[in-house]
Amino acid sequence: MDQTHLGYISWRDPPYNSLQHITLKQLQVPEVPEMCVTVEGSMAVWPDNPEEASLPEFDIFNRPSRYLEVFNKGQAPFAFNISSGTPWIKISKTKGLVEKDRRVWISMDWDKVPVGRNKGTLEVAGIGRKVEVSVTAFKPAEISPGTLQGFVESNGYVSMEAEHYSNKTDVGGNRWIKVEDFGHTLSAMRATAETDAPVLTPGKDSPCLEYRMYLFTQGSIEVEPVFSPVLNFLPGKAVRYGISFDNEDSQIVTLVPENYDARNGNRDWEKSVSDNMRKGHSTHTLSDKGYHTLKIWMVDPGVVVQKIVVNTGGVKPSYLGPPESFYKPTK
Repeated sequence: MDQTHLGYISWRDPPYNSLQHITLKQLQVPEVPEMCVTVEGSMAVWPDNPEEASLPEFDIFNRPSRYLEVFNKGQAPFAFNISSGTPWIKISKTKGLVEKDRRVWISMDWDKVPVGRNKGTLEVAGIGRKVEVSVTAFKPAEISPGTLQGFVESNGYVSMEAEHYSNKTDVGGNRWIKVEDFGHTLSAMRATAETDAPVLTPGKDSPCLEYRMYLFTQGSIEVEPVFSPVLNFLPGKAVRYGISFDNEDSQIVTLVPENYDARNGNRDWEKSVSDNMRKGHSTHTLSDKGYHTLKIWMVDPGVVVQKIVVNTGGVKPSYLGPPESFYKPTK
């Protein structure tokens, strides 16, 4: 496309490519070295931050590697070393020289990690500065990767691709259909029925997607499914879905109300188009930990669900949502 693309300051394209609206500043970097540390999942910098430096939790299901970065705020290089008195913590590099920055990976020796939620520490030292980094490793006694059935909670959430259901129930011609390579991350499940089909009732004549999961959290939790953009395409009808845990009464959630108007200026519609998604939301109360089954019910056709996120308190803002949780297929 033969059109200028550098130098926009309004909707109108500039007459030529230009960087004149970008102001560059030359930063003065001190000559003496200064060690700083940052950790995965945080924008804070230590040792000048009063809060504790801690890596996101490690768990035996996902077995992640986490990183910390040692970087230099000066020009001269410096030597660093990382040590730990915790025998189950593995460090990819225990010492080295930092000119600009060095990334160090941390992992667990799961054969040595005791059962339960365990705390350990790392010490990063260099040029007279020290930073302690807290490490948590979770190895529950009640369940293991080998005995798990379905998904499992970690880091405060369960994230599930819609196609990875534990069970699917169709009712006559009303059913959930998989749409390959559709959506933001993997695929989608589409609620399909005759155009003039009556409204379906969860637990009675409604097709259902079930997701079995093991939760370490009880009490109030939130569920936020990710749907494709949709409009109220049937006159006088909203676009809805049903949702429930286990045998509780289903909640009917409205994605698009019956009188929705998608004309210019509707910020809600503009956002759903620009994000290429629409999110649902519901709150549930679970009386105990352990296995639970989340159910997504068809109420109106045309609903396309891509992903389901169960937030038990750890979901952080992101465009694509958290990566899919560890799971063992049950089907």
